[in-house]
Amino acid sequence: MKTSLTVRVCLDGQAEDIENVNHASDFLQRWPIERRGHVYRTALNACSAAIAAQVSASDAMKAFAGFARVSGILVPSGEAMVLEQRSVQIRMPKQGRHMLK
Repeated sequence: MKTSLTVRVCLDGQAEDIENVNHASDFLQRWPIERRGHVYRTALNACSAAIAAQVSASDAMKAFAGFARVSGILVPSGEAMVLEQRSVQIRMPKQGRHMLK
């Protein structure tokens, strides 16, 4: 299940190219138990769903890339993959609204 997305990660000084969801799933299985959290579970579930043909391999690889970025193991690569940038919306209090006493 090859995709056009390749995610390069670096863990303990070893760079590794993750080229498909099977490889991503294998990498996640080796991830230290004490470092597993919500983002890890999301990436693992996405890879499992892609292997079962329930989601696209591309979406699963994007989830894996997000995991790698949040975990600090993603190696920036200009052409290997492009993720959509998310904007942060700041909510400002409405003018003229007063707190009741």
